[in-house]
Amino acid sequence: MATAKIITWSRPDKDGQYPIGIKIWCNGKPSYIFEGHTLPNRDLWDAKKQEVKKSFPNAARLTNYLSKKLSEARDKALRLETDELKVSAQQIKATIRDKANGKQKSKGVPFKEIADQYLKEQFECGNRDVYLADKSRLVRFYEFSKNDDLPVSAVNADFLHRYTVYLRKDRKRVGNSKTSPKPLSERTIINHLLIIRTLWNRAITAKAVSNENYPFGADGKILIKFPESIKIGLNEVELNQLETLDLSDKPSLNHARNVCLVGYYFAGMRITDTLLLKWSDFQNGRLYYKMSKNGEPGSLKMPAKAAVILEQYKSVQNINGLVFPDLNRLNNLDDRMKLRKEINTAENRINKAIKVVMTKMACTKNISPHKFRHSFAQRAEEMNVSPKVLQRLYRHESINTTMIYQSNFSHQKADEALDAVVGF
Repeated sequence: MATAKIITWSRPDKDGQYPIGIKIWCNGKPSYIFEGHTLPNRDLWDAKKQEVKKSFPNAARLTNYLSKKLSEARDKALRLETDELKVSAQQIKATIRDKANGKQKSKGVPFKEIADQYLKEQFECGNRDVYLADKSRLVRFYEFSKNDDLPVSAVNADFLHRYTVYLRKDRKRVGNSKTSPKPLSERTIINHLLIIRTLWNRAITAKAVSNENYPFGADGKILIKFPESIKIGLNEVELNQLETLDLSDKPSLNHARNVCLVGYYFAGMRITDTLLLKWSDFQNGRLYYKMSKNGEPGSLKMPAKAAVILEQYKSVQNINGLVFPDLNRLNNLDDRMKLRKEINTAENRINKAIKVVMTKMACTKNISPHKFRHSFAQRAEEMNVSPKVLQRLYRHESINTTMIYQSNFSHQKADEALDAVVGF
């Protein structure tokens, strides 16, 4: 909390006079407002009565002036703390100066200031995917707001309702053309709102805004709810067909199949983790690795099918001790931005190849490397694997996460109910 009082400077100036003015104290740091008024002796100021002693010429006028400045400083401190929560003595001083000079200050911390700091942190941490995606989403936000000084507090529920309507009006660019836009998907719109919520939460944590004006939630506020998506993987027959498909004359297609199947064999491992597998991760017939998404460590048995595939890569000279050669263009894995870019490039290449493989199988499903995680979940549901066991395999922090995820593949009871009703 900020405090202010009238003080006289402890040392005389070059003319032997003692400056008198306002001292502002906030968050352990002081700031001073002096406007040229001085006293020939510090004893001429009565600190207890907060007035200039009558023995000084124009004492009453100077006392009134100083009292007015003190009242203004206290009022500004209270207003800033109410609006922004996080203020400094320098900020209070600057606000008073700006008013005196006829300048208007934007009310509250600018949204862009919070956003720029967030993007800077993502870039410096090497979170390339997050950085690029959220930077693109914020471009649309600035196109809508048309105000770089827009305070966080102004991004309220009404503002975001209008922003949501704006996003639904053909904001997706097709290719490099700006003449053929089309509507964003509901999931994409939700992702745009998520970054706004993230920045609001950061502003609250930094005490830059009050959570009383938080625009997200129920009762007329912005409710963020992910749209349901259909998750379909390969079934047992299709997986067997994929495993036995002859791709000996197609090295790139064979490699894509190998990467996807290894991910499937290790409980639906994400492709990022699959591409980062090292030979040193395998000890005593088990795989030990930390999941890149949440840093959760764990250990899995080496399936016999996975061992057969990995045997094909033991003679390959890969950099950085990796099992698969997809990241060999990198001299090391230290630069996270370069690493994420290379992983994305490899994933796109494998994605295109596995779609060709699906065509050779006459499979019409839209299969990608990530769909092999769905394939594992689907087979686990068919085999009635316990959710507790799956939670450990998936490395979910909460069993609820596992239950929600598996519900996408739980069709047996619904199918039985349907048969019971219509199969009379």
